[in-house]
Amino acid sequence: MSNIVILYLCFAAFYQCTGQTLQKPRIYYLHVMSDIRFRFATTLVTSKVANPANTSQEVRFDVTLPNEAFISDFQMEIGGKIYPGEVNEKVAAQKKYDAAKKKGQSAGQVKQKPRNTNRFSVEVNVGAQEKVVFNLTYQELLKRKRGSYEHVIYINPKQIVSDFQIHVSIEESRELTEVRVPPIRNELEQKLEIKAGNTLAVVSRPTSKSARISYSPSEADQRQNSERGISGLFIVEYDIDRKTNAGDVMVVDGYFVHFFAPSDMEEIPKDVLLILDVSGSMYGTKLKQMKDAVLGILSDLHEGDRFNILKFSSSLSFYKESSVIANKKTVREAKIYVKNMVAAGGTNINSALLDGSNFLNKAENFRERAQVIFFLTDGQPSSGETNLNKILENVRIANSNAFPIYSLAFGQGADYNFIKKVAVQNNGLSRKIYEDSDATLQIKGFYDEVSAAVLKDVSFKYLNNASSVQNLTKISFPSYLLGSEIVVAGKIENNDVKVFDLSVEGLGSQGTVELSLSADLDDNSFPELTKPGDYVKITEKIWAYLTIKQLLEKSVGETDPTVKEDIKKQALELSLKYKFVTPLTSMVVVKPEKKETSSVDEEDDVADSKPPPQGGSLPVSYNRGPPGTSYGGGAGGDPHFMIRIRGMEYPLCFDLHGNPGDVLRILADQESGIFINAGIVPSFKFDTHHRMKTFMGEIVILFKSHVMKVTPTKIVFDGAELFWGDENPYFLNDVTVEVVTIKRCRVLRIDFGNDVQIAIKRTIAYGNMAVDYLNVYIENEAGLSENSSGMLGQFLHRHVTVHQRGTNRKNQIVGDILIEEAGMPTKHVRSFLKEKPDEVTGNLELCWNAHNGITKTAESVQHFFVYDIMEM
Repeated sequence: MSNIVILYLCFAAFYQCTGQTLQKPRIYYLHVMSDIRFRFATTLVTSKVANPANTSQEVRFDVTLPNEAFISDFQMEIGGKIYPGEVNEKVAAQKKYDAAKKKGQSAGQVKQKPRNTNRFSVEVNVGAQEKVVFNLTYQELLKRKRGSYEHVIYINPKQIVSDFQIHVSIEESRELTEVRVPPIRNELEQKLEIKAGNTLAVVSRPTSKSARISYSPSEADQRQNSERGISGLFIVEYDIDRKTNAGDVMVVDGYFVHFFAPSDMEEIPKDVLLILDVSGSMYGTKLKQMKDAVLGILSDLHEGDRFNILKFSSSLSFYKESSVIANKKTVREAKIYVKNMVAAGGTNINSALLDGSNFLNKAENFRERAQVIFFLTDGQPSSGETNLNKILENVRIANSNAFPIYSLAFGQGADYNFIKKVAVQNNGLSRKIYEDSDATLQIKGFYDEVSAAVLKDVSFKYLNNASSVQNLTKISFPSYLLGSEIVVAGKIENNDVKVFDLSVEGLGSQGTVELSLSADLDDNSFPELTKPGDYVKITEKIWAYLTIKQLLEKSVGETDPTVKEDIKKQALELSLKYKFVTPLTSMVVVKPEKKETSSVDEEDDVADSKPPPQGGSLPVSYNRGPPGTSYGGGAGGDPHFMIRIRGMEYPLCFDLHGNPGDVLRILADQESGIFINAGIVPSFKFDTHHRMKTFMGEIVILFKSHVMKVTPTKIVFDGAELFWGDENPYFLNDVTVEVVTIKRCRVLRIDFGNDVQIAIKRTIAYGNMAVDYLNVYIENEAGLSENSSGMLGQFLHRHVTVHQRGTNRKNQIVGDILIEEAGMPTKHVRSFLKEKPDEVTGNLELCWNAHNGITKTAESVQHFFVYDIMEM
């Protein structure tokens, strides 16, 4: 399956007793943000919808996800209040949703549709005259298919959306070899070799290992598609540089994920058996489409491959008595046979699968070749053995060598559940083929995915000692297919493990293949190892979902009812523990009946407001001295800035909302040679204005010829790695670097030896915190020139004063901040006294919080990176 994300907003319009149609809900905005790191994508879908009618009505929000994806959060915001989702067992969740809906309350439900294991729906009953903001976050492990990873978003809001944005950020451990955004295509079209790109998509490459894609179609752009807006698949394709080795490993918090996708391996010669349904129901278009697909399959056979065709209806017959060696002549003759096939009779699936399995069991030297049983049917058993359970049992017995059976259910008449069981019980994969104009491409595309094996009988071993690794996902695979990727996850039980060893064994075109990897967990320079801090609990989440997915797949093929229920119980327990929406669970969010009221103006900033300090009142005398310049300042959090001004009793503070991937120019001073930039990273948490909180995730410092890059996990100075856990100072040329502890947080202090010192504090995520981040503070600015610029540097030459203007309705002291600069008009910015944390100590202190306007004076976000100077 492609990694497809479908955003499908269906608006149901109901009728009042007067017979008049309710006004259709309106989408204010639709934002999709995907953050892809090491093939793991976290996607946030945010949409604001208003119900203009006088009665409640329902909005259905469908989301189709790949099998590896799980919804990790769903929130509904109404009236400024956020109501989080809650994962329950499916029946209990449905009762809770129905009860809320009956009362006319706003309620949302996320559940997986029973007959489509990768499709979720959100049903929201929107109250009269209410606006609802949906925040749906899900995570997925991208699958590599036919040589690239594909992240796809299906757009279909069914109306013109004034504010419509898609942003995708990619960061990998290895260099990106390609990043493409092809034109939007419709839902059922298969991947084609399209050279053209999406002209509205903007692709930037900050480094060789990262990419950022933005797509913001205007209302005019959307109308060019139709009056109902854009409908189709927005696609991002990419791949990474890879070698013939044992792959990449991600180790975080005791869990690991192993990505295996070697390159430069030759295909194993294969035995292909095409088992094709030619019953009467295939007559017409379906038969022609199947023939066209088979003709393409025959054309792709390599010299030395062996093949045969078994057509079946009420009876069955082989094209040849034994396998045919592929060459131009034999392929040409087989195509004539295919073109002459006709459709008639019933459907004898049992005999077809039994005879096909027995045929390959008798093939010569089959252990040295890859086997492909390609089984296609459009119906259900109607002749011969028709009991489905008996057919499944017969096939398991006949397929004694466990050849993979790749099964296709063609059209609505096929029993996909049965077809899926055939594949699961026989090491294969299944696919539903839609009756559409592109059915030929669907069939041929599936064959291309599964037919090119470069390894067979692949097995994985970890840490040599089995007791050191527990709860492994599947570690044995019938084959590794060209252009794909195998993913294994598990838990490291032994905390004393210092070296992570793994090995991969399989049979290749030249015989047995053994690949190994040994990584020192304390060696941060090892390129194939991603370390703790790169993601919080990412590996545990991947492990849990892969385990659930494999348990559910196992239950499909299980015939013992007791064992089947036990498997489902295990999957349900994990789903509830990790709060995943799976086929066994739903997520429900309900707004309480009692309406909450508030007198706060929309302009008032209430997100972080706190009561006055102890004593119940604020100071009544304020510093009104001469205009002053800054003597220290810092930035951090999500992110906010605090600037200390000479002559002002309280510092100036303001917030700046940055987008993931943006870079803030914190300081730039040509005379001292110091430049500091901060990279913004996403958190997938929201403020009260339903904006994603962003943080400073990396800081790059340029000082003369030196380059320092700081992240929550790494400190690199001119290519040499330092460590957050170090106790002793480093003396690096003219620069002194020391890591100290302040209130349980590690703080990196840098002395440039020219009367300039800065501090960088690291904050590690815990509890409800979403991401590790950094704060930066100028401790001594004496050596900086008056020509300094940047978010902090600009205040060295701008003069700031504050004048009291009374109080607001929340009894906060309101001030008018005046910012003066030679030759420029004076800026006036509204502010109020508010408690905020110091960027280094974390202590709360009063500051003049500039609610709006300060960022117009401050230097704006810079849309460029300096990371190409030095990659880690």
